[in-house]
Formats: sequence, C-alpha cells, structure tokens
Amino acid sequence: MTGPTFATHAPASPPRAPRPAPKTGERPDDAAGARILVYLKLHWLMVLFCGTLIGAAGAAVAWELLASKYESYGLFRVSAVPLNVVNQNSNSQPRADFSTYVKTQLTLLKSESVLNAALRDIKDLPTIKAQKDPLKFLDEELVASWPDQSEVIRITFKGHEPDDARKIINAVQKAFVERVQEQNALQTQKLLEQVREARDQMERTVRNEMPTGKTGPGVVRAGGTAAPGALPVAPAAPGAAPAPTPGLTQMDRAIYALEPGLLIKNVHARRAEIERLTLDLNALKRKQDVLQSKLKAIQDGDVSPLVRERVEADADVDAARRLMVGAHIDWTKHARNSADPSGPAIQKFQQIYEAYEKRYKALKEDKIKTIEGVRKLQEATPIVQELQAVVFRAQENEEKQKEAEKALALLEKYWAELPPLEKSGVTQARFDREKEYKLEDSVLLVSDSIFRDTAQKFYLTQLEIAAPARISVLQQASTPTQKDTKKQLLGTGFASVIGFVLMGLGVVGYETVSRRVSSLADVRAAAPAPVVGVIPGLPADAAGKDPVRRAAANEAIDKLRAYVSQTWLSRGATAIAVTSPIGDEGKAFTAFGLASSLAQAGYRTLLVDFDLREPAIHPYAGVPNAAGVCELLRAETDVRSVVQFLPSGLHLLPAGKWSDEARKAATGEKLEALLAKLREPYDCVVIHGHALLTVAESVEVARRCEAVLLCARYRETAAPLLKRAAERVATMEIPFSGVVYVGATEQEALC
Repeated sequence: MTGPTFATHAPASPPRAPRPAPKTGERPDDAAGARILVYLKLHWLMVLFCGTLIGAAGAAVAWELLASKYESYGLFRVSAVPLNVVNQNSNSQPRADFSTYVKTQLTLLKSESVLNAALRDIKDLPTIKAQKDPLKFLDEELVASWPDQSEVIRITFKGHEPDDARKIINAVQKAFVERVQEQNALQTQKLLEQVREARDQMERTVRNEMPTGKTGPGVVRAGGTAAPGALPVAPAAPGAAPAPTPGLTQMDRAIYALEPGLLIKNVHARRAEIERLTLDLNALKRKQDVLQSKLKAIQDGDVSPLVRERVEADADVDAARRLMVGAHIDWTKHARNSADPSGPAIQKFQQIYEAYEKRYKALKEDKIKTIEGVRKLQEATPIVQELQAVVFRAQENEEKQKEAEKALALLEKYWAELPPLEKSGVTQARFDREKEYKLEDSVLLVSDSIFRDTAQKFYLTQLEIAAPARISVLQQASTPTQKDTKKQLLGTGFASVIGFVLMGLGVVGYETVSRRVSSLADVRAAAPAPVVGVIPGLPADAAGKDPVRRAAANEAIDKLRAYVSQTWLSRGATAIAVTSPIGDEGKAFTAFGLASSLAQAGYRTLLVDFDLREPAIHPYAGVPNAAGVCELLRAETDVRSVVQFLPSGLHLLPAGKWSDEARKAATGEKLEALLAKLREPYDCVVIHGHALLTVAESVEVARRCEAVLLCARYRETAAPLLKRAAERVATMEIPFSGVVYVGATEQEALC
C-alpha cells in the first residue's frame, strides 16, 4: 500500500462537540421509526444529561404543586324528629320532612352569613390571609355531605396547613350551630307569641259567649262543681283558696281536666320512655366497660419481643451496651489482677461500670417506651373515639331519662289530685248538652273546642322551646391527615419522565429539520451523483496514534485514487476540483490525501490550494502558507518560484495572501490562463476549492475542471445542501463528478 503521508505535526481539524461514534455497519432504514431511533442513539448522552436536569426540575415543581393536602372533618348530629317530650316516641314522623330538613341545613351550612361569622374567628390564619377572596375560598373548599342518609352531616376541609384546617372546621361548626339555634329560637318564640295571643283571644270569646249562670274557663261554680270547660282543682280546705299543683300551669291542668285520656296516655308514654332509656343506658354502660377493659389491656400489655429485638439493634443502645461490656471487662480484669479486689481503684472501675450499666438500661427503657407508646397510641385511638361516642350517647340518654322522670312525677301527682270522673260533672254536662240542643250551648262548645286546641298548641310550643337543639356538634375537627399521596407521586413521576420526552422530541425535531447525513445511505439518497469514495473515520484519524485507523484511512484514499485514475485520468481528465457544499466537510483532507496518493503512484501531481479565504492545505503538508495562488493572480511572481516540492513527490501550490485584488482576478481569462499554465507540466492537477455554495470563485474554478469531487462529512453535511451542490455541478455540464463520504464506518468503507 502506498497511501498518502500526512505530517505528524499537522494540527487536527478544529475542535467540535463530542459525539458518539456510530456502531460498525450501522445502516438506518428509510422507515420513520428506525430513523428516530438513529437520531436518539446519536444524541443519547445529551438526552440523558439534559433530560435528567429538566426532569428533576419538573419533578420538584410537580411535587410542590401536587402536594397532598391535609384533610380534617367535623360531624353534626341532626335528630330525625324534634327532641321534645311530646313526640320523641312518635313513630309517625314522616322521613320525607327529615330529608328536606337535612338538605336545607346543608345549604345553610355554606351560606354567606355562616361563613362570614366563621371568618371573624379565623381571619388571622395564614391560609385565610393568603386568599384574595376568603369567602369564595371557603365556599369552594368546604365540602358538606350527608353520608348514608343517616342523622349525621359531615363537613370536610383540605389545606396545606394541618392546624389551619382543624381551626377552620371548628370555626364553621361553631358559627353554624349558633346561627341555626338562634334562628330556630327566634322563629319558635315568634310562634309562641302568636299562639299566646290566639289563646287569650279565644279565652275572652268563651267568657263572653257563656250563658247566664255559667262560668268561664278557670271559674268554679257555687257548691264546688266545675262547669264544662272549667279547670278542675283539688278539694281545698273550708275557707281556703285552691292551691295549684307545683310544676303544672293553669293551662296544663285545664287541658288534662277536659281530656283525662290525654293525661293517662302521657303517663304511660313517660313510663315506657323511662324503661326504654334504662335499657339503653345499661347496654351503653356494658359497652363502655368493654371498651375501657380493652384500653386497660392495651395499656398494661407486655412489651413485644420484636420491639425488644428492634431496640437491641438500635445504634445508640448498641453503643451503650458496648461501653457497659467494656467497663465490666476492665473492672473484672483489674479485680483479678489486684491484690485488694475491694480497694479504691477497683471500686472506681466498679462505679464506672455501674454508671454505664445504668445509662444502658435507662436508654433501653426509654427506647422501648417510645416505640411501645406509638404502637399503643395507634391501637387505642379508634377505641377511644368509639368510647367517646358511647359516653356522649349515655350522657344524652341520662338527660332524657331525668326529663322524662320529672315529667312523669308531675303528671302522676296531678293525676292523683284530680277528682273522680263521676264527681267532676264533665261527663254529665256533655250528656245533658247532647240530650237537649241549645244554640248558646253549641256556640260555647265550638268556641271551647277551639280554645282547647289553641291551648294545646301553646303548651307544645313551650315544650319545643325547652327541648334540646335538633342540631348539635357530634364531633369537632378531627386530627388532620394527608390523603391522595398517590396523585402526587404519579404527577412527580410523570414530570420527571417528561423531561426525557421533551429532549427526545427536541432532538428528533432538530435532526428532522437539519437532516444531516448519518450514513452512506443518506449520502446516496441525497446526492444524484455517484459515491466514488468512502473514507472511514474522521480526518483526525489519519494523523492519529491508532495505526489501525490510520491504515484504514490510507487504504480508502488509495481506493479513491484508483477510481479517479482508472475512470477519469485514463479518459483525459487532468484537473480535479475538490469542494463541498459549505465548509469544514473534509475537502482539505480529501484533496491532500488524493494528491499524495497520486504522486506516490507515479503521477506528476500538483496540489493547488484555491481556498483563498481560508487556506487549509499547508497544515497537512507541514509547510508555511508562503506566496502562492493569490500572488499569481496579482501577477506578483511566477509559477516556478511559488511551487513547493514535498518529500512524497507531490508538488504544492499554497493559497498565498488573500486580498480583494486576488478575488477580482479569480475570474474570466486570468483564471483560465492560470489553470492552463498549471496543467502544462503535470499529469494531474488537484484543486482544493472553497465551498461551492458560498463563494463565487468556487463555481469559476469548478467550471474549468474536467472532474469535480463533492465531499460530505458524517454529521456535518446537511442532506438538502448536498443535493443542491450536486445539482449545481450537474448544471455546469462537467464531464466527471462524484461524491466522497468522509467519516463512514468500516463496513460502509467496504462498498
């Protein structure tokens, strides 16, 4: 092999960004998917590095934005029926009314008046201060629900601050209860006043309509017999006024005197109520005892062996044990070796051991208590919550039982004070009225009936005012807990992956737009001219230290020289222009290698550096850029004085010193005459020209040559520009042309 000789001191081509070398024999398919994979392989390091940075930043942002909020909730209890003495045992209360009532309360819970009242207590919280419109924020974030159509309303709030979430729930609960109770009290009090006025008016009507000789309500006839509608009282001592029954109003006694059946019914209802509440209290107390025994069992439970093993494996405990064992060894060793085992020095070692032992035991017990405390707290928390609910229900039932017992005592006492039914005159009076119809008696009877209904409503309204509130707080704000961590983790993972996706899309988009050649197949697809040379490796490999790569490059140059000599020179071509679409695509390396190989093969060869603006041949030859083509164009010297002779037998004509006069002279007849003069003594003239698509004189030189070599470099040449340059060469009607691919793989160089 007689490959070209490159100067060992020649500088390498300008530094470029590092890029992964292609695998041997890699040939991308024309399919879009395969080409995308090739692009990703070419830039895998950049995708990995930049994708990691973008993914890490995106993951951090997603972790903050999608941070799971702390959730706290509170519970209200809404009784299915109003809690008063009259109807708390009634099973005829319609559930439809209760459903409507609960839905109304759900709406009122997030009303503007309730939220404004709550904001007065929580306006200084950081969560509220950070909002532009706190009222709208609470309306959107507060969630009120009615789970399972039960007697419980649940209100939930989620926020990033756990303390704020709990305080907001408590404030809304307080504002809602106060608001509802205040409205109910006002409405009931207003209704009570209306019923009172109606009762008084009807009482006056009954008195006015009562016939002569009859007394009105509350008046006793002479002789002690109560008139119809009168208020029966207990027999009084002679000359003394009747004493009212304590705890019952005059109106209560009037109703029960007129309707003894109502009195008997209420007495039996109170007794059944007390019996039921007693059974419920016993059941709740038994359940309370069971829960308390469970708590005591948890509190007095033994330490788990696993906990002791975990504590023994703790680093601090293990270090304390090692110190204790070391102190014990020192104590026993000195005691054995000492003539006085109980001397002061030995006692000092003993004290050190005892101090370490005490510290070890204290640290171990402290660790055990901490771990056991956490475990017991987790086990006891649901039991404590259930126990609190049981205690609350027991207290509520006890209050109901006391109220029922008090009401029963009053009713039984009044029942005992009532005169016998046959002595009251009520039944006989009614019989007399039915026996003989009188207009005045009928009017009085109707008025008296309306009066009794009004009095009953008045009594029931009083009971409703005194009854417990229908809505009460069942549980205040719970301990805030974090939920929906899965969403945060998925969002963070997606954000970290999206960094690599964005970089991959960016790489594919950039490569799709730039369309740089990445293989021999790309070169053949882009250029209409034939590929006449394939040089493996980059230009720096030819002058590198690796003998294998240097030999492969020289062999490829020799193959190119064989093709040129047998195909072009044998057909009369003498001037060969070596150019490229733009620049830095291996044309200087190819021109010097081809000229050197031709010279070593016995051809009288002249290498001309016609890249006047950026001469690049003299570094490969290892000679200075002295006078050359520019000086010849300016007619400052002759050819013999500027041509340099290299040891390889190659003649070199440098570019010389660039000037605007040289540019103007590199056209027309002067250029034609110069090229003709350079051809005369040589078999072949290799001209290294400027980029074909950027400088005008490159076209002038190429048009005056019999052959043109277009150089395309791996990952430097754009396929559209290569195609444009090849089409421009074709329009010049140059006899011979071809493409040289620089930077191919070893397998591609075998073509």
